[in-house]
Amino acid sequence: TGEAALGALLKVLKENSEDQNLLKAVLETLTNLCARDSPRGGTSNVGAAAGDIAAQFSQTILDDGDDIISTLLELLGDADFYVRYYTVQLLGTLHMHAGEDLQKRVLVSPTGVGRLVDLLSDQRDIIRNEGIQLLIAMTETNADIQKIVAFENAFDRLLGIVDEEGGVRGNIVVQDCLQLLHNLLNYNVSNQNFFRETSGIQRLPNLLITDPSQTAAGRNGTADVESDEIEWTVQHARNMLVVLDVIRMLIQSGNTNTASNQTAMQQCGIIPPLLQLALAYEAPSSVRSQALYAIGDIIRSHEANQNLFQRILITAAPEDETEADAKPIPEPAIVIVIRLAVGKRPQGVAENEYYIVRAAAAYLVQTYVGGNPDAQLALAATLTPPGDADTATEPEQHQSAGSLIVSVLLDWRETGTEDVWRVWYASLLLSTILRDHVECKEQALKITIGDSSKGEEPFPLLNELMSQARQAAQSGVSTRISLAMFTLVCVWLVDSPASVATLLDESSNVSFLVEQINGSSGVNVQVQGVAAFLFGLVYQFDVAAETPMTREQLYPILSKRVGTDQLLVRVQRLRDSREFQYAAGLASGTHSNAYGGIPNEVFFDNVFTDLFKKHYEGFRAAVRLGPSEALANPNYAYLQGGMAGYAGSAGSGSAPGTPSLAAAGTISRAASPAAPLAASASAPGAMPASSAQPLEPTVPKSEFDALNARFVEQSEHIEVLKQELEAAKTVQLAEPAADVEQLAQEREQRAQAEAQRDANAAE
Repeated sequence: TGEAALGALLKVLKENSEDQNLLKAVLETLTNLCARDSPRGGTSNVGAAAGDIAAQFSQTILDDGDDIISTLLELLGDADFYVRYYTVQLLGTLHMHAGEDLQKRVLVSPTGVGRLVDLLSDQRDIIRNEGIQLLIAMTETNADIQKIVAFENAFDRLLGIVDEEGGVRGNIVVQDCLQLLHNLLNYNVSNQNFFRETSGIQRLPNLLITDPSQTAAGRNGTADVESDEIEWTVQHARNMLVVLDVIRMLIQSGNTNTASNQTAMQQCGIIPPLLQLALAYEAPSSVRSQALYAIGDIIRSHEANQNLFQRILITAAPEDETEADAKPIPEPAIVIVIRLAVGKRPQGVAENEYYIVRAAAAYLVQTYVGGNPDAQLALAATLTPPGDADTATEPEQHQSAGSLIVSVLLDWRETGTEDVWRVWYASLLLSTILRDHVECKEQALKITIGDSSKGEEPFPLLNELMSQARQAAQSGVSTRISLAMFTLVCVWLVDSPASVATLLDESSNVSFLVEQINGSSGVNVQVQGVAAFLFGLVYQFDVAAETPMTREQLYPILSKRVGTDQLLVRVQRLRDSREFQYAAGLASGTHSNAYGGIPNEVFFDNVFTDLFKKHYEGFRAAVRLGPSEALANPNYAYLQGGMAGYAGSAGSGSAPGTPSLAAAGTISRAASPAAPLAASASAPGAMPASSAQPLEPTVPKSEFDALNARFVEQSEHIEVLKQELEAAKTVQLAEPAADVEQLAQEREQRAQAEAQRDANAAE
């Protein structure tokens, strides 16, 4: 029937555009012919055949020589409801079969895209909604249609429909409008610029408001989240997730417009509504986590936004009903976010559901301190030892951010049993605070455990963490707890000889590490690898002037009891393990699926994996050096990762892997045989390493290279000046003879001129 009637139907469609009843019937028939729906009760084979026939009919319509698509686009302007409705339906059906061909024909039409956008203004909701669906399909991947739709004032129309339908608490039409908005902005820089320049970003905060009383809250640096609970429907959550996805899309890392969009979002006051959403305990965990991620993206690498976030105070109601009687007081936003990351899980919330909130809160903390050393130092100042023995039962609202982190780590038997991720994220946050910040590490070294007034001997927090790691490894609890302790200590020791000296002050620490490395049964591969890496770091950074165990004392343990090759094999196995490779491949600060579920593969955080990758080659070179070789090697300071300036460091040189100068006339190859030798192995007067005096701290390699280049340049300049001086002396000696010859020539010329003048006068 379709094959026989299709040509006639298309002819009627083109020649009888005034007969609306006939047009309605033809359009409905064409839509049914091109529909993919299989007959009722038909088998799968029948359905597949019907789909093939529908696709064939659709392609015939698109290949029509008289361009039936132009006719359909004209019919979109018809005032009749059914003509317009069935035209939109037919275009949508054609797009399902041959979307790319239809898009090309629409772009050829001068008013094609404009007619589609006009559907958004149709007062008849059914036609408007069908138009939204058609635009969603056509803008999913076509950047040209995205641009034209955007410049047809689509942003304003879509946001207007969202407001008419009740905002984010509206129905599925709101979700469709937000999805179309997402399509127009996704991977389209020009549309993102246009959206910002037309004040589209300024309209985003109102989309986050779920309670009208919250509209203006928080714009002056405070936020109140004590509003009555709001019932969250599935549709409400879906709408909000699309809004949050749009916000994060505008500030993706690496985009050229990210900084401008971050500034615009901060200026329109979007952070307080996001915080209110993140702290809405009745909201789904997926919504809360995405709100936290969005705040992190807004302040990431943006100093002004980080400073604003630092000043925000929040008055939040207790999350746990048992603390409902506690009087809420304003607290810094960062303190509450840290509490989300490492605090107790709310009653009635499953561990796998709340995990994504912890992961997002930790990401926000990392973006807050990233590139912000002042924020790191401020958080390090709150690191205080827990008070009484019952700190674990003390309300979390009564603890500072640092005190809460420390107490969760030390009370791992209780917190880890309840939720192992509390301990894991507490380790991550403390690593984030200490990373690459010498002052923070020195501040943390001042923390001691034990009350001297009660006769208890103060014990450094660093050694207490090692003690807890030992107990966790021996007690058979979750591997993540012992790994969290070990990796935290690794971050603490790098570039901190004072921290290494503190760790070596407790001799049992070395014995425990050796025991873990040499274990052959009942030892976890990841724990063993991290223990080997930690022991190597201890040997590498044991360069303090006053250390309880010198490198000469550590070297026999490394070379004989452990074995350098075995240590490197343990670390190599760690690097090649599936767990480490999974963590190393994650984006910075993300340890979870955005919408739920605990990833069973996550054992290592991004702080440790970044540190491991950065120091791995230098670590391999350093552990192969003997204690005397290291002190005599001018490149050892570079192997330490920038340790020049500490007592015992011997200056700077080339990259890790450079052969080391062991003694006069001998070379000990560190790691890479291809690396160039930085210093002559047979320098005149070279002193044997065994009798070498401790060298004074030298400048870093970059400064040494600059000074050396200036010296060479000045030496060359001096040689040039010497040559010019010699040439000047030669010229000066030759000048008298040259002057006599020049005077004789001038006299002869004057005589000839006078003789010529006399001859002329005689004539």
